Amino acid sequence: MLHQHFTWCRLEIDARPNGRSGPLRCRHVCPGAPSHAPGRSSRGCRVSKPAWRTTIVNLGWVLGDKAFAMVAGLLVFGLIARAFGPQGAGHFSYALAMLQIALGLSLVCSATAVLPRLCSMQAAMAGALANIFTVRMAASLVSLVVMAIFAAATVTDPMRRNVTLVMLLAVPLIEPFAIIAAYWNSRNHNRPNVVARSTGLLVRLIALAAGMALGAPPWLLATTWVLEAALNSAIQWHQLRRALPGRRFARYVRQRRSMVYLRFGARFMVGSWLHVLYTRLDRLLLGERLSSDNFGLYAVAMQLLDVWVQVASLVALSMSTAFLYRLIREGAAMRALLLGAAAMAAIGLLGVLGAWWLGPWMLRIVFGPQFLGSQPYLVAAMAVGVLLFVNQVVTITLATLNRPALIAMLWGVSVLVTALVVVLGVDSVGAMIGPIAMATGLLTGWLTLIVVLLCFRPRADAA
Repeated sequence: MLHQHFTWCRLEIDARPNGRSGPLRCRHVCPGAPSHAPGRSSRGCRVSKPAWRTTIVNLGWVLGDKAFAMVAGLLVFGLIARAFGPQGAGHFSYALAMLQIALGLSLVCSATAVLPRLCSMQAAMAGALANIFTVRMAASLVSLVVMAIFAAATVTDPMRRNVTLVMLLAVPLIEPFAIIAAYWNSRNHNRPNVVARSTGLLVRLIALAAGMALGAPPWLLATTWVLEAALNSAIQWHQLRRALPGRRFARYVRQRRSMVYLRFGARFMVGSWLHVLYTRLDRLLLGERLSSDNFGLYAVAMQLLDVWVQVASLVALSMSTAFLYRLIREGAAMRALLLGAAAMAAIGLLGVLGAWWLGPWMLRIVFGPQFLGSQPYLVAAMAVGVLLFVNQVVTITLATLNRPALIAMLWGVSVLVTALVVVLGVDSVGAMIGPIAMATGLLTGWLTLIVVLLCFRPRADAA
């Protein structure tokens, strides 16, 4: 009977931010449909599609979105690489790594932490979104200031420093509005996110091509990332107002409620910071230890890995709202972990095969013959990508089980081991030490997690 409820209607739980849940209530609510107004009967709502059909439709939107993002990303970096060479491509890749770290620092209420709660919310959704948005906006502004000071003080190359400072302006336009994307993921409805992201990417590509044709300097080209973020956030806000009409979100902002979400999100904050640092640590360390040209070849491959890992994130979120959360809450966490990990590993292997077969052709056509030296780094990076795909399910499972300390431990061990391997091996191995260090770090993190779980056996209750 419980399985039928999850198949034909969304099981609605009165979840609270502190992790406790109230009585179980079941309503016929169509996934992806706007919330019913208070007092309005949901009797006229159509019975939802079977779970497998909803999953396929949403995966179609996600994969289509990421296919376009990968093509647009290749074109963008192809233009930059052809215009500025490996050295200029390395500057932009370094700036993007700094941008991602700044976004990670503002992850006070990340999607990993709040998505299981949003999935079970209905009437309180508008208030939750308003207060989480406020918390994330404040964190984004603090992160922007901190990272700008850090970049101005540590980056010595003028071009790299200027590009980095301009890109950091996109932080408050990206991170706070990501909670709207999390809302659509919680409704198992990915089309609005795809429309917003794809529109922003297309405008950035057009603006970048126009700027290059007019001979714009690198720092001015970096403003296209800010333009993309502004357009994306405007579209997301418009979509949310249509989904929740008549809501004046500023009315819902309360200091006490925002502090509740801040305290709850802070439990996952350390893990989120360490995760972002892990995925960019290799470039931060190697950027000052390799020649500009060699680092540019390596950075292009790792930038392509970043694009590919975004597929992992979105596929995992779609998979979670479709069946992972249900299995975990039914006490089948190990089954959810194994099924999800197998599916994600299979998708991740496609990246390795693509890099092996199509890598040289893609590098020559998109970036130019001078980037053929990136091929070994690209294959190694995509091999690390398989581990990152699987790890999406690991972290989602731990977050749903309300285990932020284990998430922080996993990424903390990964960061320490990665940094140690890079520093000790860069002189003898060169740039290839980056993927080796990342794989060694993550595998060590998994091993540590398994040992802790076997030795201490933490209580596996649902969040």
